[in-house]
Amino acid sequence: MDNSPASWQALMRRQWPVAVALGVLLFAELVSTGLNRNLIALPPATLLAAIAVISPRRPIDAAFTGAAMIFGTSLGYYLLGTNTYSVFSPVSPSETASMMVLIAMVIRSAPGRWATAAVVTIWLSGLVASLTRPRNIVGDWQLGNFDEAFPTFMLFALAVGTGLYFRARDKDRQRTVTHQVTSAQQQERIALARELHDVVAHHVTGIVVQAQAAMIVAEKDPQAAQRILPSIARSGSDALTAMRRLVGTLRDSDARIGVDAAESATADLAADVRKVVEEAREIGPPIELRIDLRAEVPAEVARSVLRLVQEALTNAHKHALNATVIKIDVTSEPGRTRVVVADDGQGSAHDPIGGSGGYGLVGMRERVELLGGRFSAGRGWKGGWEVFAELPVGEAKQ
Repeated sequence: MDNSPASWQALMRRQWPVAVALGVLLFAELVSTGLNRNLIALPPATLLAAIAVISPRRPIDAAFTGAAMIFGTSLGYYLLGTNTYSVFSPVSPSETASMMVLIAMVIRSAPGRWATAAVVTIWLSGLVASLTRPRNIVGDWQLGNFDEAFPTFMLFALAVGTGLYFRARDKDRQRTVTHQVTSAQQQERIALARELHDVVAHHVTGIVVQAQAAMIVAEKDPQAAQRILPSIARSGSDALTAMRRLVGTLRDSDARIGVDAAESATADLAADVRKVVEEAREIGPPIELRIDLRAEVPAEVARSVLRLVQEALTNAHKHALNATVIKIDVTSEPGRTRVVVADDGQGSAHDPIGGSGGYGLVGMRERVELLGGRFSAGRGWKGGWEVFAELPVGEAKQ
């Protein structure tokens, strides 16, 4: 699980409306019933709300944990004879809202089988709570009943629909991104084929024709064959020049650091990363590098890791004003490879939305997501900028 500061900040940027809404419900319950009556109910309800807020990180675990808390608190209320704050059922509004968030999130993010199991477990916890939690009705202490469970189940059904809606929308967005990436790749292939045909193939064809002519006349006129050789050499030189120009057009014009190393990656990821870092040290602030490869990194993942390090260094040199250090951490363990590049600069152009950082961050995110990994970029705890990427390896790759 990604515990980097940038990842937590990104999560809270997405989840702050949920946190505010649940906080308002908890405060309303506290004001309505008084602190004395909430000494037992408020802590578990607050913990359940916190689990709902961070549920996008591990939705399945969060859903089952939330259901277990409802089961546990219901048993505790029953044994203690404590009546809970309720409006339409023995499950309090904040607990109901938290469970709705968990249902919507697990349906949106989890595989179908796990999502179904989690939702069924949450519904059962709501049923148990409705039947076992005591209520104080006009001075008469009594247990809940099936009628009081109906409103809660209606809200749970609404959460299921919300989760299905967001799940469908995420799939549509993924299909759109995949189509755009495929279309861009196809356009690049067409441009490459056109360039090869119009420029490189022309020179290579000239070399072949002249070499065949030299072979034909070599026996009859050796001097004529000798006169053709300089022309073949010139055609070869022109072909190499055209090829270099073609390769240059395929490279990122903003990537000035270690581009040759990134495009000619070897089988040794550690050596390739060190080469890029050594070249970067000559033109920027000090770099602290830590490499810990405890598992084999496949070639396609290694190339992506090298490209991520290169692009992150390029952005740091371009945008991290007054940076005193750049820290790079490349680790690999069974199932995943992780890359973290952080600086302590003051630049603002790293912002991937509307900033002047170009398409570097967009390209890094697409590269990671195409391999089934996770990517985040944002402010660190102490300012500066942090890039985080986690790429699945082997069985962890989806």
